[in-house]
Amino acid sequence: MVIPIEIGSTSETALVSVNGLPAGIQVTYAASDTNPSGTLTFTASDTAPPGTYSPIVSINSASQMISTGFTLIVNAK
Repeated sequence: MVIPIEIGSTSETALVSVNGLPAGIQVTYAASDTNPSGTLTFTASDTAPPGTYSPIVSINSASQMISTGFTLIVNAK
């Protein structure tokens, strides 16, 4: 799953964190060198337990912070 993140900030950096993910789910954030906007990518391994989860994404940029939650459904293989 890929989630685009659009950040309206004059800062060229953004600290992105995700809490509440189950084991076996890896998250990476890729932004460009000149813009803090980027792509948050979630990758599930074979060991990720099936279920419904409510992770929270937090973004800190230019001394401002915002958080949002979403529903993540991991299906059995």
